[in-house]
Amino acid sequence: MKKRYTVLLAGATMALLGLHGGVANASPTGWPTGCANERASTGAGWLATCSHSNGGHYKAAVICVREDGGGDVSVHSVEWKDGRDPSFIACPPFTSVKSGGIITRSY
Repeated sequence: MKKRYTVLLAGATMALLGLHGGVANASPTGWPTGCANERASTGAGWLATCSHSNGGHYKAAVICVREDGGGDVSVHSVEWKDGRDPSFIACPPFTSVKSGGIITRSY
């Protein structure tokens, strides 16, 4: 009985101190750095790049104006990039670039 009490007391103490045995913490990831974005040289879309992913990802986003006078159209690249590769997104047909940017995430 004394042995069981000692084990319970030690377990309760470890739980209070946050010393959980066998629990692994995931290493944190960072946000991309060295990012830049601009209108693509063709003028039909938006380009985004980051020089360091730091474990994060990024993609290009663009707001396009409809030629028929309708509302703006927002689109973004489907593929998340994690390196120095550029991310590109084009405006749909019968629209033109209004503005653009970059979307980042830490994973």
